[in-house]
Amino acid sequence: MASRTAIVADLRAKLAAIAPMRSAPTAEPTGVEALDKYIGGWPNPGVASIHGAVGSGRMGLILPALKRHTQAGRTIAIVDPLGWLYPPGLPGLDLQHLMMIRCGGPKSGWATIQLAASGALGMVVLLDPPPLRRDGLRLLRATESGHSTVVVLTERPDPHLTAPIRLHSMGNQRFKVERGAVTQPIFCTG
Repeated sequence: MASRTAIVADLRAKLAAIAPMRSAPTAEPTGVEALDKYIGGWPNPGVASIHGAVGSGRMGLILPALKRHTQAGRTIAIVDPLGWLYPPGLPGLDLQHLMMIRCGGPKSGWATIQLAASGALGMVVLLDPPPLRRDGLRLLRATESGHSTVVVLTERPDPHLTAPIRLHSMGNQRFKVERGAVTQPIFCTG
């Protein structure tokens, strides 16, 4: 009788012959050491959700990753349906590698899905969209096909968004990590 290891190796070889292997998900460092300890980084591919009041520091959590991408010459996209973001106010970003999409609320989910699925962008940010409804699940599928990371910033958690990582921004550099039904303690990034 063959060993378990041999059986698994044989099964993998047969699967590889009929379907290409997907690469295992990786984590994109957040650039915030305390946050990386809790969540391991932004999911790649995958979706992360950050919710909290405007001015509570939501953008500060993703700014280090955005800076790293643009300074390395990789283009990122920010979908801003409300048109409130002022890109020159984002310190350290190379604006030549920033794509701003201002398409209005109803099309913001669709635009984000297209960008995430394109395979051309490593990171896409969606700012304060209306409830995503069906686009929540489509967004996760788009990140898988485009091997990208999408971070959705909202004032309230969106129940339609399939995001394995959820952060609640509480202001004063304090955040609560939420994973599914589990809430981890509040921590500070500063």
